[in-house]
Formats: sequence, structure tokens, C-alpha cells
Amino acid sequence: MAYLCQGCGYFTPNWLGRCPQCGEWNTLVEVPKEKAKKVTRSSSFLATSSPISLEAMQKNQFFRGKRLSTGLREVDRVLGGGVVEGSLILLSGDPGIGKSTLLLKIAEGIAAQNQRVLYTSSEESLAQLSLRVERLKIQKSPHFFLFSADCFDDLVEQLFTLKPQVVVVDSIQNLGKRESECLPGSVGMLRELSAAFLEMAKKENVAFFLVGHVTKEGFVAGPKTLEHFVDVVLYLEGDPQRPLRMIRGMKNRFGSTQEVGILEMQEEGLVEILDPSQYFAGDHDTSAVGTARTVVAEGKRIMMIEVQSLVSSSSFDFPRRVSLGMDLNRLHLLLAVLEQTTRLRFVRHDVYVSIGGGVRVTETALDLAVCMSVLSSRLNQSVNRKTVYLGEISLNGAIRPVSLLEQRVQEALRMGAKRLVLSARNQDHSAKYPGIEWLQYHHLQETLKREGFFSSSPPLG
Repeated sequence: MAYLCQGCGYFTPNWLGRCPQCGEWNTLVEVPKEKAKKVTRSSSFLATSSPISLEAMQKNQFFRGKRLSTGLREVDRVLGGGVVEGSLILLSGDPGIGKSTLLLKIAEGIAAQNQRVLYTSSEESLAQLSLRVERLKIQKSPHFFLFSADCFDDLVEQLFTLKPQVVVVDSIQNLGKRESECLPGSVGMLRELSAAFLEMAKKENVAFFLVGHVTKEGFVAGPKTLEHFVDVVLYLEGDPQRPLRMIRGMKNRFGSTQEVGILEMQEEGLVEILDPSQYFAGDHDTSAVGTARTVVAEGKRIMMIEVQSLVSSSSFDFPRRVSLGMDLNRLHLLLAVLEQTTRLRFVRHDVYVSIGGGVRVTETALDLAVCMSVLSSRLNQSVNRKTVYLGEISLNGAIRPVSLLEQRVQEALRMGAKRLVLSARNQDHSAKYPGIEWLQYHHLQETLKREGFFSSSPPLG
């Protein structure tokens, strides 16, 4: 007999209280000795009969991967144009964020193109799946099949029977194998399953969608090899209390990882947001205190957003700093720059900053808009809604240039902007865009004076 670790698959001839490979306690179980033999592949499923030149490969249609549309343009954008046949796609996200809902919509869109789709759930029965399908009003199709199983061997049988083009596995953490000693969800089981799915995808030319759970830290649960095995890693993010959802490509062998898809959770499932600027910035033209507009780039996606701030007097020794949609440490930095530049003090004020619509922005091009929004609320002075602020603020208050400037200007014009405030280090394209007033400044203090916040020197206090 031998002993197998249910966590990582480590074999040892003697029982140990703690696994020397993964460090877990009491995970070694007794198994027959023949199971401890090392298994090797007799032949690689990727091997070809002989090497082929790049020129011959480009001429041969067989080597050009066919893409299938998911029916959702936002998802196709993130995937690089659609699902590549024979690819392995891992979709991850927080519990209740809408992973199953999204995959049902994707399966519906692919089945509508007369492509056979098998949706396998290892966590719900067929009766529960049918209730979800009815709630989401999924269109009936003879090419869309539902299956409930928590055993990999049962799934393989259905694959050879139905011969689908796309298979959804929801989720891989709850799937097990009959002859394996590893428990479902363990590191060893996930390694076995990911290798098996990879081999099936390449051999049978079937595209797989695998749902992966996340840990408390927000990472995909299981070994890192799971992410190395797959071709694409997608992450669905958003606040479960708000309808906005964003899908990002963390890894993509068939496209760029700089794309982002924007969706909204409605009663009938996830719906695409084709005009995010209209969704985030709104269509009202009234200027307001504490509100400033900017244009951000999420990957290659250009969209206008609204920065909203509230600065109020605090009765506590430690005033509150709250940021929704931006990094809190970045807010602390900008407040320190504002105090140094304007001589206004925020030590007795609570500061709340929110990005309208629930979007989370990671780039620094919104720094100037955040500063204008915070000062607007602090001084109770409104900001012109037709003005767009673009620029990163350095520690000494200098305004740094932004990338993708022309695309941002075009989006600002489309949304009705009349004034553009940006760094003097950005290239001047004012002659190319006569419909917008072009204002370029070197320093934050210069911007505040020209924008009418301070007539001369900033006040002390």
C-alpha cells in the first residue's frame, strides 16, 4: 500500500501527518500501491506527423482557427473576436456575480448559429437549471443541451455521444473522477481535470468554458497550473448590489488582454452596454457642485465618466476618506498634493469620492478631474459640465500628459464637450478639433487660477 495526498496528489510509501509538498495536515489516505506508479503520456496529443513551414501553414486553411460568435459583442471583444475552436476558456468571479447567467447567454448565442452546445452543471439539478432557463427566457433550440453531473466520466460519455462544438462546465471545482483518490476541488483533482480537458479540447477540436471559483483574496481557487493550462482567463467583476458588470481578459492566447466588456445585470440576465459614456456620464447638462468629467481608457475602451465628490466638516479627530471606483491610496496622495498646492486644509473634513455608474478605474488620467471635483465641493463652487479634465498629477503638482489623446478628444466631442483642460506636455491638436476649446497648463495651481477657483493666491485654511 501507499499513501496519497488528497490536496496535491503527492505519493509516499509511509504515512505522514503533514504532506511535505503542500504542507497540509491529515490529507494522506491509503491507496493501492499500483496507483502510485508514475503515469506518463505515450504520445503527445499536440504532435504532428512532421514539421511544417510557416508559409505552408498560412496557405493551409486547416491551420486557421475558426471563431464562433457568442452572440454578445462585448464578450466577443474581450475574446478577440469570438470563441476559437479547440480552446480552453476559464471564467472566474466572485460568488453571485453572474457567471452562470453569462454562460447561459453565451450558450444561447452559439446555439442560435446552429452550433451544438452542451451546458453541464455539477452544482444544480436539471430541474433547477430549467427554472434558471425560464427566468432568463433563454430561447429554445434543438442545438442547446443541458446536463447535470458531478463526475468527469459521465461528461466524457456525453461528449462522444452528442459531439458538441462548445461545452460549458459549471464548475470545475465540484467535478470529480471515479478512479481518482483525490477529492473534488482539491489541488490534485484540479490538475487531473485541467490536463484532461486540455487534451480533449485539442484532440476533438471542442471549445470548453470552465467556471472557476475564487478565494477570499480574489484569486482563482486551485493551483496556478490551472491558469497556465487554459488558453483564456476571463474575470467577471462588479458589485453584487449594483447592476454593472465588467468582463476582463487576464490571459488570452488568441487576442489582446487590453479589452474590457461592459454588461448590466437585468431581470432577464446580462445585457450589453454598447454606449458606456452615455451610461456613466448621463445626458443632463446642468453643472453641479462636486462633479467633474473626464475620459478614461480601460484597455482600448474609451469612455467618459463622472467624478463626484463630497467634502463635509468632520467632528472626529480622524476624518473619513472614502473612495468608490478608485484607489483609496491614490485619493490620499491627491489630497496631500492639493493641501501643498492650494494651502487648503482637509484635516477637519471628511472626503467622499465616487465614480458615477459603479465603474472602477485604475488609470491615473482621472487625477485632474478628481482634484477639480474635490475642490469644487470644498469651496462650494460648480464646475462647467461641458469641460473635460485630462491629466495625471505628480507629487509636485505638475500635470503629466495622457496617452490615446486623440481617441479621448473624439469621445469628448461625441458627448458634447466644449472645453478640454489637459497638460501642456500633450501635443497640441487644437487645429484639428475646432469644435472644442483647447486649454493646456503645466501645473495644478495654474489650472485652478485659470479655471476661476482662485483669483490670486490660494487662501490659507
